[in-house]
Amino acid sequence: MSGPKVVRIVTREEILDICAGHLRRLEQAIARWEAQAQRLGQLSEQERAATHGRLQQLRQLIEADRLVDLQKQVPIEIEFLKDDLQQREQRAVQQVAQQRQLARRQRENAATLLGALQGKALSAEWLQQLQAIAEGQPVAAVESILAQGFAHLGAVAQEPGLSEAQQQLARRLQDDSAPQTLAQWRAAHEQKEPRLERIEQHIAQLLTLDDQASADPYLAALRLIDAETRAPQRNLLLDSLVLELAQATRDSQERRARLARLQALASEVASLCPAAAGAELSRAEQCSLANMAPVDELIARFSALIEAELQQRAALARRQAVLEGLAGLGYEVREGMATAWAKDGRVVLRKSATPGYGVEVGGNADNGRLQVRAVALSAQRDTRRDKDIETIWCGEFQRLQALLATQGDDLSIEKALAVGAVPLKEVLLDDAQQADREQAHQRT
Repeated sequence: MSGPKVVRIVTREEILDICAGHLRRLEQAIARWEAQAQRLGQLSEQERAATHGRLQQLRQLIEADRLVDLQKQVPIEIEFLKDDLQQREQRAVQQVAQQRQLARRQRENAATLLGALQGKALSAEWLQQLQAIAEGQPVAAVESILAQGFAHLGAVAQEPGLSEAQQQLARRLQDDSAPQTLAQWRAAHEQKEPRLERIEQHIAQLLTLDDQASADPYLAALRLIDAETRAPQRNLLLDSLVLELAQATRDSQERRARLARLQALASEVASLCPAAAGAELSRAEQCSLANMAPVDELIARFSALIEAELQQRAALARRQAVLEGLAGLGYEVREGMATAWAKDGRVVLRKSATPGYGVEVGGNADNGRLQVRAVALSAQRDTRRDKDIETIWCGEFQRLQALLATQGDDLSIEKALAVGAVPLKEVLLDDAQQADREQAHQRT
C-alpha cells in the first residue's frame, strides 16, 4: 500500500512533555499532601522523607528512558497520596470529635454534680471551677475537679437538712450498696445521644478541614438546643441540625475539591505558560474556601490554556520531526516550512534525485494525524513514471519510519491506498517558490 497515506505520529518530545506533566502533577500532589498533613499534625519526618524518596525514584525513570513505566507509576502514586491524605484527615477529624464529645460529657457531669451537691458546704473556689466546667469555660485539671465532686457524693445522701428531691438525686448518683469508681459512675449515668455524636462529628469536620466561620452557625444552633428543656422541641431541633450539617459537610468537601483542582491547574499553568495567564494566576492566589466565586471560571480558563499549550507544543514537535526526517532522506527543507505548514495546512518538498516530483505532507498536526503522498510538480511530464515514483516513495516512507524510530518517534499508518489507485496529485508551485528552488539548484 504505497499510495496516499493517513498516518499518526507521536514524537519523543511529546512523550517527554506528557511525562513532565505527570511529574508536575505529582509534585503538586506532594506539596498539598505535605502542607495539609503538617497542618493537621499528622506527618512525621520519616514519612516526608519516604515520599520525597519515591518522587526522586520516579524522576530517575526519565534518565533511564523508562517513559512508559513513569506514565504508569505516577498516577498510582498520586492516587496513593490522595487516599493517604483522606485517612489522615479522617483521623484528625475523629480526634477533634472525640475531644468535643469528651468536653460535652464533662459539662454534663459537672452540671449533674452541681445539682447533687447543692447546699453542701464546699470550697467556694472549687464550686466556681465546677460551675465553669458546666458552662464550657476552659478550666485546668477538669478530671481532677470532677473526681473531687464524685468523692463528696457519698456524704450527701446522709446529710440532714436536704430536701427529698436532693436526697433522691444523690442516691441515684451513688449506689450505697456497692462503692463505685468515677468511671463506673459515668458508665451508669452518662446517656449517649446518637444524634449529638453525629452532630459533633460533622462540626469537627468543618472545624478541622474547613474554617471556623463555616462551623459558627451550627455551633450557635447547638447551644440553643442544649438550652432547650422541652423534649419534643429539642428532638425536632436535633433532627433538623443533623440534616443541615450533613449537607454542609458535603458542600465543604466539594468546595475543597474544587479549590485543590484550581491550585493544581494554576501550578501547571505557572510552569507551562505563565505569560498567557498573569492576571488569572493572581486571581487564583486570592481564592480560598471563603472566596470561591471565581474558582469555576479559572478552572475552565486554566484547563483550556494547558490543553492549547500542550497541543501547540506537540504539533510543532510533530511537524519538525517529519520535516527533519524528510531532510535526512534528501528532500529540500527550508527555514520556515514548519510555520508555512501550520498556516497553510500543508507543505510540498522536492528532491533533486526525482526532478518534477515531490512529497506533500499535510493535515492538522494538532491531533497527530497527517496525510503524506507523492505528488507531481508539473502537468507537463511523462505520466508513465508516476507509478515508479509512488513505488520509490514507498521505500522512502519505510526509511522515514525507521529514521524516526531511532529518535524515539513513532510513525504508524492508519490508512493507505495501493500504488496507482488514484491519479498522482499535481501541485503547481508558485513563481516565488519555483524561483527559490531554481536558485538553490544553480548554487548546487
